[in-house]
Amino acid sequence: MKHFFLCIAFFTLVFVKISSAQQKVFKITYQFADPETGTDTSASEFIKILAGNGEALMHAYICKDQMRVESLLFGKSIQISNIKDETSYLIDENSKTYTSTDLASGKLIETSAGGDYVYSSDFEMSLIPNEKKVIAGLSCKKATFNLAGSKDKQTEITVWYAEQLPKLYWGTYDYLEKVPGAALSIGAAGLGIQATKVEEVPYDTALFEIPEGYEEGEAEETATDSALNDHLSWYQDPNTEFFGVQDSLGNKLTPAKYASIYAYVGDYAIVTDAAQMFGLIDLQGKEVIPCQYESLSLDTEGAPLVFMKDQKYGLLDNSGKLLLAAKYDFISVPSLSYALYNEGDFTGVLDLKGNVLIPAKYETIAEYRDNLALIVENLTYQLVDKSGKKLLPTGQEYLSFAGEKLLLVFKDNKYGYLDYSGKVVILFKFQNAQPFENGLALVSEDLENFYYINAKGKFIKKYEE
Repeated sequence: MKHFFLCIAFFTLVFVKISSAQQKVFKITYQFADPETGTDTSASEFIKILAGNGEALMHAYICKDQMRVESLLFGKSIQISNIKDETSYLIDENSKTYTSTDLASGKLIETSAGGDYVYSSDFEMSLIPNEKKVIAGLSCKKATFNLAGSKDKQTEITVWYAEQLPKLYWGTYDYLEKVPGAALSIGAAGLGIQATKVEEVPYDTALFEIPEGYEEGEAEETATDSALNDHLSWYQDPNTEFFGVQDSLGNKLTPAKYASIYAYVGDYAIVTDAAQMFGLIDLQGKEVIPCQYESLSLDTEGAPLVFMKDQKYGLLDNSGKLLLAAKYDFISVPSLSYALYNEGDFTGVLDLKGNVLIPAKYETIAEYRDNLALIVENLTYQLVDKSGKKLLPTGQEYLSFAGEKLLLVFKDNKYGYLDYSGKVVILFKFQNAQPFENGLALVSEDLENFYYINAKGKFIKKYEE
């Protein structure tokens, strides 16, 4: 059943939600592959026959505000999306029509043979940034998704992502919005897709627009899962077609008055009214924030909500109290202690009181720590301070904060550690290396024998499982 779900899910047309307008466009080509080895698996043999051996599964064109995906499996199908407008359309070249569709819907995923299910957005993400793989020429980090507290490999989803590229998620894979970059490999239970080529292409507005002369078509009805969390689901009034919230016994917690109800993140769910204005409800169905905003997003439990008003973005707490006024071109909240914000095409860092920690002058900010930012420019990493001063002599293939005022670096296929001035503190000799925790980092020179070192690179003890 799990293989069947994955196969069907991969057939769906895809789209990308990304943070803000930018004219740099990347084209990504995908094919079915083993998520861990990058080779074809027996589970995908029948799909290979349908798709044609060696043929691309899909092409994605992504920039910071828009996306176009061309699915090639059963003939060409196209979806274009605009994140700021919150619009997405399916393009039918045969009938020369377009239909409106959801940016993302999520899905119930079967997690056991006994028929247990969970909503896809409830999968928890674990970032494993110090495992590295090169996919289609780009350095990628690893993330895994699974049920809270579960280590079941049968339900675990493995993602390799390139944070140099805009964020990428689609349809039933709504959980990929949590990944800080474009997913270049996604797989579970031995079946997955993987990018085979990534290239920068010229920006062309026609890629992301409805072609001239196309007429609006009728949207096909699709089956939709009603679960909002483990205990609540939506119900629909057949006369008005609006939605409400009910518990597992069918008790109605709200009237059917919402145009849409999103899955709960912790204790709260985002809703929209008939005018497509956004609000927030709690687990009892109480409307804690009235439907009055142009958009609301809540990606991480405990984090502030990002809201839009008059085409500008700000922050609210979960009671609706204003934290930051809507004056930014875009905001995202990757941490409970800071936010990324956009001014035009460029990104900076704010604290949650609105104080500028790093000015908005960079294409991509990968990480922020110790009042410093790791930025990505022209597919290389650099460390900068608040003034914009570059602290390393040259850009690096890969950088990550490692603790102990050190950076974990990948160079010439080996890991090592630099200090914030770029001085080599621990030599590049490791096949695998992790950040420091309680003064120790786990490393390996051969991927078989692992041991702990201190911040000076001195051997401390062997790793024992």
